[in-house]
Amino acid sequence: MLTFAACLFLFQFANASVLPLASEQLAYHGGTNASIVISALIIVPQIVVALAAPWVGRQAQILGRRPLLLIGFSVLTMRALLFALITDPFWLICVQLLDGISASVLGVLTALIIADLTERSGRFNLAQGFVGMIAGIGASLSTTFFSYVAADFGNAVGFVGVAGVALSAVVTAWLWIPETKPSNRERQVRLGKPNRANTETPR
Repeated sequence: MLTFAACLFLFQFANASVLPLASEQLAYHGGTNASIVISALIIVPQIVVALAAPWVGRQAQILGRRPLLLIGFSVLTMRALLFALITDPFWLICVQLLDGISASVLGVLTALIIADLTERSGRFNLAQGFVGMIAGIGASLSTTFFSYVAADFGNAVGFVGVAGVALSAVVTAWLWIPETKPSNRERQVRLGKPNRANTETPR
C-alpha cells in the first residue's frame, strides 16, 4: 500500500504540471487560437476517459492489475517527452489523448488495487483516503516545482523533468508492486469455500 501510494505521489507530482506548462507555451506562441486549443486539451482527455474506463475495468479482471498499471504510468512519460518536442497545436491535442488513457487506467485501478489490498479488513475507506491524500500532496507540489524549472531552464527542460519523475514511478511499480488481483483459488480459500478436488471421497 505504501509503495502504491508513493507511485501515485510520483505520478501526480509529474502529471499535474503538464497541462499548465503546455497552456503557458500555447499562450505565448499559439496566437489567437490559443484559447480554443487549451480548451481542447482539457476536454479531449475527458472524452477518452468516458470511452475507455469500462474497457479498462474488463481488462483488469482478465489481465490483472499490474500490466495496466505499468501502462498507465508509462503513458505519462511518453506524453511529457512528446510535449517537449512538439509545438504544433493539432499534434499537441493528439498527444493529449494519452492523458485520457492514463486517467482512465489509474481512475479504475486505484479503487481496484485498494480493494485488493484491504479485502475483508474493513479499511477500504481509510486506505482510499490515505492514498488520495498522498496523491493530492504530489499534485499540489507539482505546479510550483516545475514552474520554477521551466522559468529557469525553459519548458522543454520542464517536460523532460516531468518525464524523468514519471519514469521513476514506472520503475518503482515494476520493481516493488506485485500483482494484487487474487486468483480464483485464493478467493475460494478466503471465502471459506472448499476446493472440489480436495473434498472428493477417495475410492
